[in-house]
Amino acid sequence: MKKTGRTLYLSGQVEDQDILVPRSAAAPTYSYGLASIWENERRGYGYIVRFVGAFPGVVNRYNNSYQLTTYSERDLRALNETVFGQNMALALIGAAGTTPPAENDRIIAAYSGDDVDRAPQRYDSGIIKHDALIVQSLSLAINNKEGSLTTYYIELEEYELTDDELVLALLSESSQNVANLEIV
Repeated sequence: MKKTGRTLYLSGQVEDQDILVPRSAAAPTYSYGLASIWENERRGYGYIVRFVGAFPGVVNRYNNSYQLTTYSERDLRALNETVFGQNMALALIGAAGTTPPAENDRIIAAYSGDDVDRAPQRYDSGIIKHDALIVQSLSLAINNKEGSLTTYYIELEEYELTDDELVLALLSESSQNVANLEIV
């Protein structure tokens, strides 16, 4: 693995229509689930997350929390299927009251935004697994209150990988599983 010196900056916003998990009938004022934000188009390169945060607007200073995951859009579509009466995507990010997010190896960072219910209390912090090598894609696990959106700002450090390192990274990234939950 050789550091290239290139840094990739990702920023944007995720709205309700970007979420691949439908709004819950039990909680119609919230939209939560996973949304794909980036696919790696550079074969032979991997990335390590160095910073996560929000990209606040001028008027709205409140920023929603999110988790950064290595699930691809293909994974998200498969996870959106209901298995045994439970949405797998929500189970994997801890939203369905099952596996805590800290136990999921595919959750590689988390950003704790402002507490909008306790304004002006602010948290604005993040945590990153700095040894997680990303070779395929990134998605956000979010929980939007109706009418809100989640903004993100992520910095990725690029590494050039040999063929052997790429194969090992692909296997490592896609084989990570949690609490006996399976991607169908």
